[in-house]
Amino acid sequence: MRKPLMVMLVAVMVAIGFAAPAQATANSVDRPFSMNYGNSTTSGTIHFTDGYSASVSGAVHAASGSRMVCAWGANGDVTTGAICSPWANAGGPNQAFSGSLQIALSGGVQRVYIAMYDENVTPLAEEFCTRNGCTRLY
Repeated sequence: MRKPLMVMLVAVMVAIGFAAPAQATANSVDRPFSMNYGNSTTSGTIHFTDGYSASVSGAVHAASGSRMVCAWGANGDVTTGAICSPWANAGGPNQAFSGSLQIALSGGVQRVYIAMYDENVTPLAEEFCTRNGCTRLY
């Protein structure tokens, strides 16, 4: 009687996702991103690797004032340090940024957050991207 009960319990746990922790993913994915605040924009690509890291490359354009973009990775409550662009100034050139994010946990970098700031370091716009797409937060 105990064995059938244990088999049923394991089957239920597998069905609802408790059987094993997430591992590093099997495929790498390139995810484009773009975000604007008024006429100021940022765009680029996130390369989620088949391991524990993601690389980010992009540029920021300031239509007014000054703009800076920062990106950081997350897996649950664990976050990476931020990769930030130089300040882009209205009328000046776009500013490129790039770097690598790594989290040495099962599943690696699950989300990459991207935020645009003004010259007072006030957040103006933010989104996060996963392997499946991007979602604007504000």
